[in-house]
Amino acid sequence: MIQINILQDVGGTFGGASRNTTHERKKSSTGSRPLLTAFLSLFVVVGLALCYLLFAGVPAPVAPFIPEVVSSTLGLSLPPSIATPTETPTTVADVSVTNTSLVKQPASPSYNSVEEIVQTVRPDMFYKRERKEYRQMLPAEKIVHQKIVMAAAFSLFRAITPQNFGFTDLVFKIPDYFYARGLASDDPTMKVFLDSLKHRSTEFKLIPTGNSKKPLEFSAYGRLNIPETAAGDNLALMTPAEVVQELTKLQDLAQLGGVKFLGLDNPELKDYGLYRRVVYHAQTKADFPSLQQFVNSLRSANLRVGILQVSMRPALDETPVSVFDFVVYTTPK
Repeated sequence: MIQINILQDVGGTFGGASRNTTHERKKSSTGSRPLLTAFLSLFVVVGLALCYLLFAGVPAPVAPFIPEVVSSTLGLSLPPSIATPTETPTTVADVSVTNTSLVKQPASPSYNSVEEIVQTVRPDMFYKRERKEYRQMLPAEKIVHQKIVMAAAFSLFRAITPQNFGFTDLVFKIPDYFYARGLASDDPTMKVFLDSLKHRSTEFKLIPTGNSKKPLEFSAYGRLNIPETAAGDNLALMTPAEVVQELTKLQDLAQLGGVKFLGLDNPELKDYGLYRRVVYHAQTKADFPSLQQFVNSLRSANLRVGILQVSMRPALDETPVSVFDFVVYTTPK
């Protein structure tokens, strides 16, 4: 009997074919692997280059080789020498032919008249803004500030000065400076006065007396703690013709308190272009209480006259002489 080993025959037949197929697949995969590696490497290199160009921009040597369509599509930034130049208008005629998208439009229509533009400006926005320095104030604001500072300085020194005190020099200067030199009756009184003055000052300096034969002599200077001043009334600038009338009102106000000023006829003028500052160095022999009353009256009066400085010191005959530096601000003409 002839037996046929089906399994052996089939195994031999199909087994041989399977070995051949596997061998062929190994050959195919071995041949395609370098191509895949090369393709992935090229993809990575192109991706890194594109990221560099997007973030760092196109280098100048490479820019000429990149088409404009590619750079605009990918959003690449070209160097200035390669970028497409834009037309810059230099004259009115150039503006008329230039692309309107390249010209920055004004905030307000250019066809508005001067009157319409001026009406859009609100002066109160400038008057009410905060100013931290005296030099930034407008002339009208300076006059208001000067009146308040001088009235506060006279009131402060009269309140803290003992009866047995004597000043050889006492100066108040805008915006808030003071200088005081005097002689006390005893150490406790002098200490109380200087402590009170220091407490009411934003800056305080005590000058050493050195080898003075008067141990109770003192000298101090600094800046007074004056409250912030408001803008006050809108005092307009005077014309030069109005100055004489304003000074007459000032003399009348002073004489009501028994104060008479001399020297209002020799002014010093300084031109600032938009306005002029006129300073008068006036003298008086009135006592301290009378001067304080005058300064308080001037603060509440609607006079366009301010005070830049007050200097009080005794004359040769021991009579106190005070010099007021009055100031007015006028129009150029």
